[in-house]
Amino acid sequence: MKHPTPVFCATVQAIALLAAAPAMAQTDQPVSKENPDAKRAAEYWTPDRFKAAKPLPLPTPKAGEAKQETAPPQPASKPESSDAQAPSVKSAPREQRLYDAQQKGQLDGEVEPQANGTFGAPYTSTRVFPIYTGSSAGFSADRAYPYRTIGKLFFSINGSPYVCSAAVIQRRVVSTAGHCVHSGDSSGFHDNFVFVPSFRDGIAPFKSWNWRYVITTGTWASGGGGVPNAADYAMIEFGDQAMTTGGPLTKLGNVTGWLGWQTASLNANHTSKLGYPCNLDSCQKMQNVTSNSYRPTSPNNVEYGSDARGGSSGGPWVQNFAVLASGGGTGSNAAQNRVVGVTSYGYISLDPKVQGASIPDSRWVQIWNQICARPGNCN
Repeated sequence: MKHPTPVFCATVQAIALLAAAPAMAQTDQPVSKENPDAKRAAEYWTPDRFKAAKPLPLPTPKAGEAKQETAPPQPASKPESSDAQAPSVKSAPREQRLYDAQQKGQLDGEVEPQANGTFGAPYTSTRVFPIYTGSSAGFSADRAYPYRTIGKLFFSINGSPYVCSAAVIQRRVVSTAGHCVHSGDSSGFHDNFVFVPSFRDGIAPFKSWNWRYVITTGTWASGGGGVPNAADYAMIEFGDQAMTTGGPLTKLGNVTGWLGWQTASLNANHTSKLGYPCNLDSCQKMQNVTSNSYRPTSPNNVEYGSDARGGSSGGPWVQNFAVLASGGGTGSNAAQNRVVGVTSYGYISLDPKVQGASIPDSRWVQIWNQICARPGNCN
């Protein structure tokens, strides 16, 4: 079946700027940045800026760039992995209102949500439920582990507020897409990263967390910003904070728990893709899209059926997501709650309703080892 030509997300001006930019030599060496001022992000994020944050446009392949692999990519080595962990700190949700959310209709240019795909890449797309409010809010699915590991990643580009999706994968470490932290060219890193786990309707039930350090792959940072990219993923370290007035400093992952991860496992697989796409519930509520791998694309990517769009970038693709049933956990790939990819790109035309993700490989392990070498992040 012939694929329709994808619609570009970039503006003409942005395309012109990319064309004028000098070519960058691609490298596999990770690039990273320390937060020079821990208070600056907290001061930047006013209620008005939280409310005004726009979804980072979902990168879209240029015509002919998302080429189907003639054969599925074969892992270069045995998959490496890290295990998931439930929260160790008993912290009931304490709602912190970031801004007054107003539900909006479908965004211009976005697709109508569907329960199943029409392109031969089936998926099921649902809001995370049940959802309760008031004194019963703590019984909501999005407040429980492992859903509470997923949240909104707020950041700024040239002073303007944007938002992606992300997930906790260790005590102080969050995973997201490379394009959610870095331009992919000489413009460098974005700024003012704040993570809000279990975000819903302008509320931060487990507080908002300020960044200390960010790292992405050299493959993304020097790749020119185009997709598919072989390693469009990144990790961010977030600082500790007290959960109650005068209480002890607590690490993010101890409050939310964290997801595990596994390399070389995206094709073939079945995943839950979680995050905050703005074509669904105006990116005010967490969404879950489940589907099988559809096709491998070059270089080092796999596409799955999905109706999620801008705002879903960086959200985790998780194998065997949620709580294991009694008698479950069998099969050849039985590990629970492991991230096997993050949302990298998609299309904004009515078809194909698919998204792509880079396959975590040695480059994922490389940035993981570097961020975990920083004291206290992973122990």
